[in-house]
Amino acid sequence: MNVLLTMQTVFMRPRLQVALSSAVPTNILELDLTPEEAQKYLNSPPFTEPKLAGRTAVLPLIKYNDARFRSAEAGPTLGHYWKNGREIENPDDYVEEVYDASQFHGQDGLGAYAYGYETPESSKVENKVRSGDVSGSYTYRAGNTNELIKVRYWADSQGFHQEDNIPKVVLQPVQEAEDVRQARLAHEKAWEEAAAAARVQPDPQGEYNPQIDYQPAASEQQGAYAAPSQVNQAREAKAYYGSQGSYQPGQAYSTPLPERIEEPEPTGPPRGFFYAFNYPTSILVAKKDQGGAPINPGYPIDQDSVSIQAKHY
Repeated sequence: MNVLLTMQTVFMRPRLQVALSSAVPTNILELDLTPEEAQKYLNSPPFTEPKLAGRTAVLPLIKYNDARFRSAEAGPTLGHYWKNGREIENPDDYVEEVYDASQFHGQDGLGAYAYGYETPESSKVENKVRSGDVSGSYTYRAGNTNELIKVRYWADSQGFHQEDNIPKVVLQPVQEAEDVRQARLAHEKAWEEAAAAARVQPDPQGEYNPQIDYQPAASEQQGAYAAPSQVNQAREAKAYYGSQGSYQPGQAYSTPLPERIEEPEPTGPPRGFFYAFNYPTSILVAKKDQGGAPINPGYPIDQDSVSIQAKHY
């Protein structure tokens, strides 16, 4: 499933709140907030429970060489559509579902934060308080089914906790195949026989014979041992005379790097921020994959959704 994203560009000054035309006017940008001002936004975010973005329209796919390309019916299209890495050559077999997605994020500068998002396929909210406790929840559609997975989690001084409706997997003991069982029994029998024989005669080779044919190393035979002090003197002489010699091929000379001066990090009172905005996002859906069911089954259909050519797909 491919997603087309259309963003609205909004120019806003710090501390200036601007609302745009959308399903829910929650477009906000607040910068350079005091921790107390930021906490007001963190305590009242646009939404606190995750839910999938609502659908606002269903549009036909209009290609660049279609006579309707420049008409209002085409909607916000570029005339080209891609799915699974390839351009769609048969746009009549697809429709474009448009959804009203949204997201928000804020911090108070003292460790607390809150963020969330809503898209057609998943949604999430999470917040953290200054004490360090974290809580959140998210939902998403499980594979190609209509079942929505919902997860709620929180982390505190007692650890991490989670509640969900994820299908549980019942663990079953490993079923041993017959050939594996026979091989295991044969191995166990051989091991028991070997253990019994070892108890009767622990040393099959007889009494331990400590005869060792020791051969001294060549350095010991020739008296080539060098005291550590002699080795150190040789190394020091080599390093001294080597540094006084002429340039040798392959010898590398390095230029000392200038001393790095690190500027101290700016300090000041903690500041926070908060933003939230809505934006349209689209999903290309093949008509044949719907099987006569409503478009995007399992999702709420908004009243302002439109049909294509007076048909229901």
